[in-house]
Amino acid sequence: MQPSSAREAAERNAQAVMSGNLSQIMSDITPEALTQMMQMASAAGTLSPASMPNIESYAIEELPPEGDAYPFNVTFSAALGTATLAVTWKQVTGQWKISAIALVSAELAPGAGTA
Repeated sequence: MQPSSAREAAERNAQAVMSGNLSQIMSDITPEALTQMMQMASAAGTLSPASMPNIESYAIEELPPEGDAYPFNVTFSAALGTATLAVTWKQVTGQWKISAIALVSAELAPGAGTA
């Protein structure tokens, strides 16, 4: 079932990231945003949601719409730390799609990554 709002699409996508549902993630993203996501993953290293082990939770902050774009900040949390993404959703041929994605912040949890 297609989400009826950008917020519903953002929730569905965050759940997909948390559960590792790659097919849902890929169906939600435009080719341009996929390129941005790949660049972001290499810059964020282990704190990219794509490579974060065992994501435990997420929080979605809805930002004011910008024309036909609906921006959100989505923060994923795991034992390793947190990563916040700026994710913009637009309607593309009648479906909500991620049209832009960028890393806002990535923070290791205290003591994470130390031996």
